[in-house]
Amino acid sequence: MTTVPESFTALVQTQDGYTSTPVGHIHYDSFDDYLELRELPVPDLDSAQVLVEMSMAAINPSDLHFLKGEYGQPRQMGKAAGFEGVGTVIASGGDAYAESLVGQRVSFVASPTGSGTWATHAVADAMLCIPMPDTVTDPNAAGFIVNPLTAAAMFKQAQDAGSPAVVLTAGASQVSKFIIALARDAGMASIAIVRRDVHNDTLTELGATEILNQNDDDFADKLKAAMKTHKPEMFIDAVVDKTSTQIFNAMGRKSTWLIYGSLSPETPPLSNPGELIFMHKEIRGFWLTPWMTGASMEEKLGVFAEVQARFGDGRWSTDVGATVELNRVMEDLAGVLQDPRGKVFITP
Repeated sequence: MTTVPESFTALVQTQDGYTSTPVGHIHYDSFDDYLELRELPVPDLDSAQVLVEMSMAAINPSDLHFLKGEYGQPRQMGKAAGFEGVGTVIASGGDAYAESLVGQRVSFVASPTGSGTWATHAVADAMLCIPMPDTVTDPNAAGFIVNPLTAAAMFKQAQDAGSPAVVLTAGASQVSKFIIALARDAGMASIAIVRRDVHNDTLTELGATEILNQNDDDFADKLKAAMKTHKPEMFIDAVVDKTSTQIFNAMGRKSTWLIYGSLSPETPPLSNPGELIFMHKEIRGFWLTPWMTGASMEEKLGVFAEVQARFGDGRWSTDVGATVELNRVMEDLAGVLQDPRGKVFITP
C-alpha cells in the first residue's frame, strides 16, 4: 500500500488574479516572475476528493496564458500550477466514488477546489478523474482531457451542424491534428491553415484535405478556391487575428466561427456585420470547462470512450516534444518551449 506523504513538491503561482496589462502571447524568456518551486503540506481531503501521485503533467497554451493572468479564471498565489495530468490515486476523502478510484491510474483536470498538476502530488475532484486503461500511454493520458476532449467535442458540433468540411487555424497544433483524423474517419474534408510548411507531410499523412499557408502570396486565391470546392460551414479557430476574419468572410451562408483559443496578440477586424444579419453567420466561443459540466453524461461518456479507443489502438497519438523534470522547470522550461515540434510535459 502506498504511503500518503505529509508534504509534496510543487511549482506554485506567485501572482494573484488577472493581469491589468495583457500581452496576448505565450512566449516566456523566464518563469521567475510567475512560478516558484516549494514544499507544501498535503491538505485534508474533502469527501469527494482524491490525492493523486503524479506520473506526468501536460503543458498547454491555456496553462501559459493562465500564468500571465490572461485566462478565463484567476490565478491563486501559493497554489500549484498545471491544468491536467495523469497519476495514481493513493487516498480519498471517503466518498463512495472517490474511494473506488484508490489504486487506479487516472487522467484528471485541476479544479478551483483542488490543486495543480505541476507537482509530485495533486488534490483532485473525484468526478473530474477518468480511469485510464494500460493501453493509453502516460503522454496520451497526461494530455487526455484539454486537447483531445476539446477536439472531439468541437468536431461533434461540426457534425451536428451538418458541415461538409471544417477549417482549422493553427493547423499543426495537437487539437487540429486530432480533428483532422476525426474528419478523415468521418468522410469530412479538412482545410488546415498553417504559417509554415514544416508540418505539411505529417498533416497530409493524417488525412488533411488541403493545407494552406497564410503567408503565401496566393493565400487569398487558394482560400477562395478551397471554400468553393469544400463549402465548409464550421471554422474552428485557435488564433483569432486578421487572417481569421479573412477566412470567415470567405465562407458561405450559415457558417460558424468557433473560437477556442487566442494565440495572436492582435485584435482582429470585425467580420462584415451584414453577413451576420443576412447570411445567418455566427461567431461563438468554446471552452471545455462549461462543456464538461453542462454536457449530458451520455454525451460525455461517448466522447471519453471515443478518445480512449483512438489512443488505445493508435489512431491518435501525442507528439512529444520534450519532458522536463519538476526540479528543472525553472531553469529549462522557457528554452524547451521555444521548439514548437511537439508537446512538452513535466515529470516528478
